[in-house]
Amino acid sequence: MTPDAMTMCGIAGLITKRGVLPDEGVLRRMTETLAHRGPDGQGIWRSEGVGFGHRRLAIIDLSERGSQPMHSSDEKYTITYNGEIYNYRTIREELERKGSTFQSESDTEVVLEAYRHYGKDCAKHFRGMFAFAIWDRDAKRCFIARDRAGKKPFFYRTLSDGSIAFASEMKAIRPLESVTVDECAIRQFIGLQYVPAPHTGLNEMSDLPPGHRGHIDENGIEIEPYSHWDDVRVERTDDVSGDLLRIFDEAVRLRLQADVTVGAFLSGGIDSAACVAMARRHMTRPIRTFTMGFPYIKMDERKEARETAKFFGTDHQEFEAQPESLIKLMDKLIYQYGGPYADSSALPVMLLSREVAQQIKVVLVGDGGDELFGGYRRYAAYDRACRLMRIPGSAHLVAPVLRLIAKQRKDPRFARMAATIALAHGDTNRAYAELFCGSYFSTRSTSDYFRTDFLERTRECNPVDFICKRMDTKGKPLERAMRFDFESYLADDLNVKMDRATMAYGLEARAPFLDQQVVAFALGLPLNLRRDYTHSKVALKRALKNVLPADILKRPKKGFQVPLADWFRGSLKQYWSDHCLDPQSPLADYVYPDRIRKMRDENARGADYGNRMWMLLALSVWLESVQ
Repeated sequence: MTPDAMTMCGIAGLITKRGVLPDEGVLRRMTETLAHRGPDGQGIWRSEGVGFGHRRLAIIDLSERGSQPMHSSDEKYTITYNGEIYNYRTIREELERKGSTFQSESDTEVVLEAYRHYGKDCAKHFRGMFAFAIWDRDAKRCFIARDRAGKKPFFYRTLSDGSIAFASEMKAIRPLESVTVDECAIRQFIGLQYVPAPHTGLNEMSDLPPGHRGHIDENGIEIEPYSHWDDVRVERTDDVSGDLLRIFDEAVRLRLQADVTVGAFLSGGIDSAACVAMARRHMTRPIRTFTMGFPYIKMDERKEARETAKFFGTDHQEFEAQPESLIKLMDKLIYQYGGPYADSSALPVMLLSREVAQQIKVVLVGDGGDELFGGYRRYAAYDRACRLMRIPGSAHLVAPVLRLIAKQRKDPRFARMAATIALAHGDTNRAYAELFCGSYFSTRSTSDYFRTDFLERTRECNPVDFICKRMDTKGKPLERAMRFDFESYLADDLNVKMDRATMAYGLEARAPFLDQQVVAFALGLPLNLRRDYTHSKVALKRALKNVLPADILKRPKKGFQVPLADWFRGSLKQYWSDHCLDPQSPLADYVYPDRIRKMRDENARGADYGNRMWMLLALSVWLESVQ
């Protein structure tokens, strides 16, 4: 890899009305707010009607030659860009055949030239992760785009004077003018644990959805989708395992390109182990691996990660998360995520990122493997429910037994399974929607804890209805469920978690499973090669049969879970009460205080309300930050 190739960063910008020159001080404050995303440098550029800001995290070419905003050779186009285009050399060669000349070796310049030749279709050609804005001097308008998987973020808002501001994070544009809470987003959040794009939690701000593009000018902003995964061309043969291994190996190899050390987050599962195994093929020295664990055996994967690290001979480090760490990081976590967000695994990922960023700048992560290859336990429960519904009387025979088990064991998972079986008889989409939301607040539990007036005001924003609509009606029920998780849960929860947690400390996360070729190949597989009735990740495990040891391939999935119920019985009990039961808390406008107090007390006696209590805490602290 030659110099000046790739850089990760934070971007910001202002598009003003009637050619007004943006205020430099405002641009600098917006950009400086993103300093954690790019601690290695800052760039500001202004012209009539436009201003761009850029914070740089130098990954390849540590000199100033990779600085932005960057101008085209004729100065017609100017770009502020966050991302990595892994196939930029191929695109460059195509453009050179069309007559383009280049002044540098950067992928940034390739993006500029691709826009010159392909216009708004340029994003279809890119293999990588990106969010960028390109100003066209002659047309007086700005083109924006975000990658298909939603790895890199892009937020925007319209100001009172008609100007439009955008940035990599909400915190950079939120202070520009006052904001108000979007109650529709709150309603979706309490069922999903995240806010789906384009909502953000604030009425004045929007989230550019993955795989979307648009134009901004003095008349406003227009947004549209630019591609579907079916449009991505993938070379296939009759050897599924060989094809998958080849494509995945290439995805990992591309993500090892850097002038700094590349490490890996390592859990006890298959996905991160696969990343490490492939990386080892292309590295001349041991890869550095890092694991975060808990002092709770059932939720701790350090032992398994240690065994994987030993097998591959990695330079391994592990850390431990404690409940006290949550209290210390709570305000930073809420500030960093910007909108309502309650994926509790963000805490250990942020703690791990803080430690790792002191040593290296880039890590490989296994995100995407579960959604593409059916790794979640809820898929087995949902598929089983859909099969049981074919048996006459199953809703009346099996469901009551499961409810009894749930009561005896104080385990809500059995109750959710009973509800799923019953619902599947009428609507398989709704059955999965309730199963998904049941880990947080299902339709029934929402009415138990949230105020009737709030629910009535947000009736059209029911998260269960949202999931049902996004699942569509094509394919088998499990296929529809997995597609929803990939397009919504992965994009607006897991990718958000990883991006904000790592970039909070200037650490870049690269996800080989989210490579365009890997995703398109996986989505093109028949369901039984992704997940069958009893086995998950069928094609992936077959492809890795001679790469990973058998004990790793057979390990049951644990997931990166946080022992919330235990924490809320101990160190976090008072902290939760202070924020969630205070009569002056803005949370009181949405919930019945006596009912959530009962939830706390039942959790203290042994029931598991960890996820719900964490969601209420995250919502309360976020609402306090908006006041």
